[in-house]
Amino acid sequence: MTKNELQQSLKNSIIGKRMYFLWSGGDDSNLLMKIILDFKLYENCDLTVVTIPFPQHAYSEVTIKACIEYLSRLGIDFKLLRTDKEIPHDINYADACPMCKIVRREKFIEFYLPQKKDGDIIITGHNLSDLMSYYVELCIMQLKPKNLFHNRFLEVSNKFLRTYDAEDGIKIHRPLLDCGEPEINSFLLENSYHEIQIISQKCFWLNQRKRLLQEYFVKASITSSFDHVKELFEKNFSFPNLKEFRSLPFDTYLV
Repeated sequence: MTKNELQQSLKNSIIGKRMYFLWSGGDDSNLLMKIILDFKLYENCDLTVVTIPFPQHAYSEVTIKACIEYLSRLGIDFKLLRTDKEIPHDINYADACPMCKIVRREKFIEFYLPQKKDGDIIITGHNLSDLMSYYVELCIMQLKPKNLFHNRFLEVSNKFLRTYDAEDGIKIHRPLLDCGEPEINSFLLENSYHEIQIISQKCFWLNQRKRLLQEYFVKASITSSFDHVKELFEKNFSFPNLKEFRSLPFDTYLV
């Protein structure tokens, strides 16, 4: 998929809609932000950019202030949702990353639920490399007790849906599922009018198991396609139906 094809696909999905874009500042969401800005997609929808600066050490007040001013000049509604919670630096990464996801979900839901509307679209940056590592994770997780496996299985398998129709007409859309880390990194290196970055340093816990799997796929030049990875998934697992997905709150599938 080319950058132009990606922007056209994203434009077709959001045109005329009310859209919430979860911008963490990682490579995936930075690419989506560059596309939104470079192609002025914010003019085609009612856009709210949401950042939850957590864990706090990855963000600085200097970069946050610069982003607020920059997006404000473009007329983009930018919501910075701060939290008082912190993660101790000595915590194991296997505990830190799930905690981070929960804090981000809870903070977004606290902000979003009072104003949610039928037809809202929430954009996330999940990509093909995520799906490849998720598939390996699920294969390993089958060894765990069934009650521990079930909710994580629903959470992960939902990421194989380009668009998830949650209850109340809310849609979670994942425009990067055809792009792996190599393509994303290549797109980010292209010349762009808009250069914007909200994180100031890498997270301490980026060496989580999923990230290590992604790095392995990239360094080993292992490539695939969305259709191929989903086919592997469906050969080995029974894909949940909509009722099963809706048994968990929709925010389970955001990050």
